[in-house]
Amino acid sequence: MKDSPASSKNAALNASGSQLRRKLGGVRRKLVQVEVIRRLAVALIVALLGLALIPTADWLVELPLKVRKGILMSLGLLVAFLFLRALAGLVTQRRDEETLALMVEKEDPEFRSRLIASVQFAQGKSTVPGGAAQHMVDRMVEDTASYIGSRKLTKVVKTQRLRRALVILLFLGAVAAGGYQLGGSLTKSLLRRTFLSDVPIPRATYIIWTSENLRVGIGDSVVLEAEVQGYEPEEGSLRIRYASGRRQTVRMERGSEGNRYAATLENVQESFTFQVAIKDGRSDRRAVVALPRPSVEELAGEQRYPDYMGLPVSEHRPGEFLLYPGSELLLRITASQPLADATVRMLGELQEASTQAEVIPENPRIAEVVVPVLVGLTGFAVELRDEEGMESRDATVYRVDVLSDEPPKVRLVRPSRLRELVTSGARVLVSYEAEDRFGVDKAVLCYRVGKEGERERFALPLPKPGAVRISENFEWKLELIDPPLRVGDEIEFWVEAYDQSDRTQEGKSASRVLKVVTPREKRDDLLSRAGDSLRRIDRATSDQDRLNAALADWIRERSDQTRAESPEGRETELERTQD
Repeated sequence: MKDSPASSKNAALNASGSQLRRKLGGVRRKLVQVEVIRRLAVALIVALLGLALIPTADWLVELPLKVRKGILMSLGLLVAFLFLRALAGLVTQRRDEETLALMVEKEDPEFRSRLIASVQFAQGKSTVPGGAAQHMVDRMVEDTASYIGSRKLTKVVKTQRLRRALVILLFLGAVAAGGYQLGGSLTKSLLRRTFLSDVPIPRATYIIWTSENLRVGIGDSVVLEAEVQGYEPEEGSLRIRYASGRRQTVRMERGSEGNRYAATLENVQESFTFQVAIKDGRSDRRAVVALPRPSVEELAGEQRYPDYMGLPVSEHRPGEFLLYPGSELLLRITASQPLADATVRMLGELQEASTQAEVIPENPRIAEVVVPVLVGLTGFAVELRDEEGMESRDATVYRVDVLSDEPPKVRLVRPSRLRELVTSGARVLVSYEAEDRFGVDKAVLCYRVGKEGERERFALPLPKPGAVRISENFEWKLELIDPPLRVGDEIEFWVEAYDQSDRTQEGKSASRVLKVVTPREKRDDLLSRAGDSLRRIDRATSDQDRLNAALADWIRERSDQTRAESPEGRETELERTQD
């Protein structure tokens, strides 16, 4: 019968195995402690750096409240994350005994894998046959425990990173404490601002006002100003950052008011932001937006004449605004960019008014306006404002020439003499001619009795009102004048003509004078005028006879001269000479 094999069993945890596991437990605890403390130190370092950098940056550039709030929240989240990471190290940094044994064996090669094997047998994870084998395992575990009995296994945990972190933390803590004490009220105010207080930064110079955000036209000049309190140096600086990325620093001069500084930028071509720095004072960053100014690209006008003129609409362009008073001018303005509104400012000796143009919704670059053409108008200017609020600058003045509507021309044909003798009951034939290029609408006979008499008037009949040329006769019955005329009265009269425009002055003829006499004096005047006529006829007849005689003599002389110049005439003249 064969011998039965020795029975096998799991390796038991004896006193030496427990000692090994306690030693490794000490390594585990130190490893966790070192890493957790290091991470806590890192979190504190980050917190101290943040609490130092935020006030420093705030002192240099005076961070707005929103920026400080964002930075503080970011810092808080980062520090909280680091603290949570440190606490998580209590779990994540725990190592099992086999890993710890490998770390120890890596540090001390003399173990030659005995430590990890002893740990595994001590954990009861391996089975060994009974008898001699078990005795051999127990002996190995005891030897391993005896070997490490005088050794300090925790030295396998490296503390250089922890010591470096603690040194940095202590250094930063010392610097922060010293800076806090040395800074006094400045550091206290900066820390309060770090924790979102709105207290001002203690400075020698405070900038209490600067030019606000501005809009300027491209190519314009802009004046940027700042007002300070506290120490007032002779100059400051304007720090400019253009949209293209270019940076510029401009000197700001102190003005006559003392606490006000200004700098002028010529010919601005692009948008930029600026910050005013005077002594240790810093302003918030403001923006200047450069926009193109609107301008008139095209201008066209239509003149609508008064109805009575009967003329069609005429088109006009700049330089061709020859307009008629009383008409309307429709202006169509085409701008370089979409408009919010447009204004036409009328210029002249008698007026300077503005008319708002209507922007076409379908095409906001076009605006239309109807302006009346009045006497005295010399020109107009167009002022634009685009949708960005930018206004036009140095508006062009468009010249306008307004035609003068001349009054109608009136001429008295009869009576032809400047003074006429009449009786109180006479009927005077008044003949007149009136002419106007746009038509005569009304004719009026005006008269006054005596030099100081009141002017009277009555309308003359017109066969065709609105005619361009009128030639009419009117029988004026002097007996209808009230009060009745007396001998010796003198009547001054004339004819006035009006066209169809209310703005045109009336036309006026030369005046005539009628003197009221007795019938006998009138007859004597007629006889005298008849005698004068007969004498004029007699003189004309005598003059005619003299002219006829002179003409006959001239004809005979010309006939004799012609015969003398001909060959026959010369022979005849020679014969006469011989004879």
